[in-house]
Amino acid sequence: MALYTVNQEELMVYKTKHRQKGKKHDYTVYKNNRPKLPLDVLNMYDLGFLGVKKDFPRQKSSLPIKKEKNHELTAEQKEYNRNHSAKRIVVEHAFARLKKYRIMNDVFRNRLRRYDRISDIVSALVNYRIMNAS
Repeated sequence: MALYTVNQEELMVYKTKHRQKGKKHDYTVYKNNRPKLPLDVLNMYDLGFLGVKKDFPRQKSSLPIKKEKNHELTAEQKEYNRNHSAKRIVVEHAFARLKKYRIMNDVFRNRLRRYDRISDIVSALVNYRIMNAS
Protein backbone atom coordinates (compact mmCIF):
# COMPACT_ATOMS: atom_id res chain seq x y z
CA MET A 1 0.00 0.00 0.00
CA ALA A 2 1.16 3.53 -0.75
CA LEU A 3 0.37 6.78 1.01
CA TYR A 4 -0.90 9.72 -1.08
CA THR A 5 -0.87 13.43 -0.25
CA VAL A 6 -3.44 15.61 -2.04
CA ASN A 7 -3.71 19.41 -2.17
CA GLN A 8 -6.91 21.47 -2.31
CA GLU A 9 -6.91 21.45 -6.14
CA GLU A 10 -7.21 17.62 -5.97
CA LEU A 11 -3.69 17.16 -7.36
CA MET A 12 -1.54 14.38 -5.96
CA VAL A 13 1.59 16.09 -4.70
CA TYR A 14 3.30 13.20 -2.89
CA LYS A 15 3.20 9.41 -2.96
CA THR A 16 5.27 7.00 -0.92
CA LYS A 17 6.80 3.89 -2.40
CA HIS A 18 4.95 0.63 -2.05
CA ARG A 19 6.77 -1.21 0.71
CA GLN A 20 4.47 -3.67 2.40
CA LYS A 21 2.85 -6.81 1.18
CA GLY A 22 -0.65 -7.62 2.29
CA LYS A 23 -3.28 -5.51 3.96
CA LYS A 24 -2.17 -2.84 6.40
CA HIS A 25 -4.26 -0.23 8.18
CA ASP A 26 -3.92 3.26 6.70
CA TYR A 27 -2.67 4.72 9.97
CA THR A 28 0.05 2.05 10.29
CA VAL A 29 1.29 2.92 6.80
CA TYR A 30 1.14 6.62 7.69
CA LYS A 31 3.22 6.17 10.87
CA ASN A 32 5.87 4.21 8.98
CA ASN A 33 6.03 6.38 5.82
CA ARG A 34 4.65 9.79 6.64
CA PRO A 35 5.91 12.65 4.49
CA LYS A 36 8.04 15.36 6.06
CA LEU A 37 5.67 18.32 5.72
CA PRO A 38 6.18 21.81 7.16
CA LEU A 39 4.63 22.20 10.60
CA ASP A 40 2.29 25.00 9.43
CA VAL A 41 0.55 22.75 6.84
CA LEU A 42 -2.89 21.61 8.03
CA ASN A 43 -3.43 17.88 7.54
CA MET A 44 -7.01 16.64 7.14
CA TYR A 45 -7.78 13.12 8.40
CA ASP A 46 -10.76 10.83 8.73
CA LEU A 47 -11.65 8.83 11.84
CA GLY A 48 -9.19 6.07 10.89
CA PHE A 49 -6.37 8.36 12.06
CA LEU A 50 -7.59 9.04 15.61
CA GLY A 51 -4.15 8.61 17.23
CA VAL A 52 -2.40 11.19 15.07
CA LYS A 53 -2.70 14.06 17.58
CA LYS A 54 -1.16 11.92 20.32
CA ASP A 55 1.60 10.42 18.14
CA PHE A 56 2.51 13.65 16.29
CA PRO A 57 1.67 16.56 18.66
CA ARG A 58 3.69 19.23 16.78
CA GLN A 59 1.86 18.60 13.51
CA LYS A 60 -1.22 20.69 12.64
CA SER A 61 -4.04 18.23 12.11
CA SER A 62 -7.78 18.29 11.75
CA LEU A 63 -9.94 15.30 12.71
CA PRO A 64 -13.71 15.01 12.86
CA ILE A 65 -15.25 14.93 16.32
CA LYS A 66 -16.43 11.48 17.31
CA LYS A 67 -19.66 11.03 19.23
CA GLU A 68 -19.16 9.63 22.73
CA LYS A 69 -21.27 6.78 24.04
CA ASN A 70 -24.69 8.02 25.29
CA HIS A 71 -23.84 11.65 24.39
CA GLU A 72 -24.99 13.49 21.29
CA LEU A 73 -22.82 16.03 19.50
CA THR A 74 -23.54 19.70 20.11
CA ALA A 75 -24.61 21.99 17.28
CA GLU A 76 -21.08 23.50 17.12
CA GLN A 77 -19.51 20.04 16.90
CA LYS A 78 -21.91 19.04 14.12
CA GLU A 79 -21.08 22.24 12.22
CA TYR A 80 -17.35 21.55 12.68
CA ASN A 81 -17.82 18.02 11.27
CA ARG A 82 -19.76 19.41 8.29
CA ASN A 83 -16.98 21.89 7.50
CA HIS A 84 -14.37 19.18 7.94
CA SER A 85 -16.25 16.87 5.55
CA ALA A 86 -16.61 19.64 2.97
CA LYS A 87 -12.82 20.11 2.96
CA ARG A 88 -12.00 16.39 3.17
CA ILE A 89 -14.17 15.45 0.16
CA VAL A 90 -11.38 16.79 -2.07
CA VAL A 91 -9.18 13.89 -0.94
CA GLU A 92 -11.95 11.34 -1.48
CA HIS A 93 -12.51 12.65 -5.01
CA ALA A 94 -8.81 12.21 -5.77
CA PHE A 95 -8.93 8.61 -4.54
CA ALA A 96 -12.02 7.97 -6.65
CA ARG A 97 -10.11 9.17 -9.72
CA LEU A 98 -7.31 6.72 -8.92
CA LYS A 99 -9.80 3.91 -8.44
CA LYS A 100 -11.18 4.51 -11.93
CA TYR A 101 -7.85 3.23 -13.22
CA ARG A 102 -8.26 0.21 -10.91
CA ILE A 103 -4.77 0.62 -9.47
CA MET A 104 -5.84 0.79 -5.81
CA ASN A 105 -8.75 -1.57 -5.38
CA ASP A 106 -7.92 -4.55 -7.62
CA VAL A 107 -5.26 -7.21 -7.30
CA PHE A 108 -2.12 -6.01 -9.06
CA ARG A 109 -1.45 -8.73 -11.61
CA ASN A 110 2.00 -7.69 -12.68
CA ARG A 111 5.44 -7.86 -11.13
CA LEU A 112 5.38 -6.11 -7.77
CA ARG A 113 8.60 -4.24 -8.54
CA ARG A 114 6.69 -2.44 -11.33
CA TYR A 115 3.88 -1.27 -9.04
CA ASP A 116 5.54 2.00 -8.02
CA ARG A 117 6.29 3.01 -11.60
CA ILE A 118 2.78 2.15 -12.79
CA SER A 119 1.09 3.89 -9.85
CA ASP A 120 3.26 6.99 -10.53
CA ILE A 121 2.07 6.96 -14.14
CA VAL A 122 -1.57 6.65 -13.05
CA SER A 123 -1.13 9.52 -10.57
CA ALA A 124 0.41 11.65 -13.33
CA LEU A 125 -2.49 10.83 -15.66
CA VAL A 126 -4.99 11.85 -12.99
CA ASN A 127 -3.09 15.11 -12.34
CA TYR A 128 -2.85 15.81 -16.07
CA ARG A 129 -6.58 15.28 -16.49
CA ILE A 130 -7.36 17.64 -13.59
CA MET A 131 -5.02 20.36 -14.82
CA ASN A 132 -6.43 20.26 -18.36
CA ALA A 133 -10.12 19.96 -17.47
CA SER A 134 -12.05 23.02 -18.58
